[in-house]
Amino acid sequence: MQDPHDSVCIQRIVVQAKGRGCGKEALKLALRWLFDTRSAHRVWLDVKAFNERARHVYASLGFVYEGTLRERLRVGDRYESLILMSMLWKEYDAIWGYAISPRESE
Repeated sequence: MQDPHDSVCIQRIVVQAKGRGCGKEALKLALRWLFDTRSAHRVWLDVKAFNERARHVYASLGFVYEGTLRERLRVGDRYESLILMSMLWKEYDAIWGYAISPRESE
């Protein structure tokens, strides 16, 4: 992992077959890999404020709201806000029960 603070940003997961749980399962696998294999301490992402479906999926997996970057993106002649969400390895472990502490893996 390149980040000196063991923090990983998930940029985008694009799923064409919406509503079938594919994106949620892909994200669960990514989280397991990041926390257990890469020993991440924190995984975070941003999501457009209007994207309620994605925000719900992230929250259902255990991501926690951190804040809003108001009018962060310019899209044409308007601006869109981003919501920041994150999960710590201890939160992941409490929910999923198999995260390895980054300190334990060394």
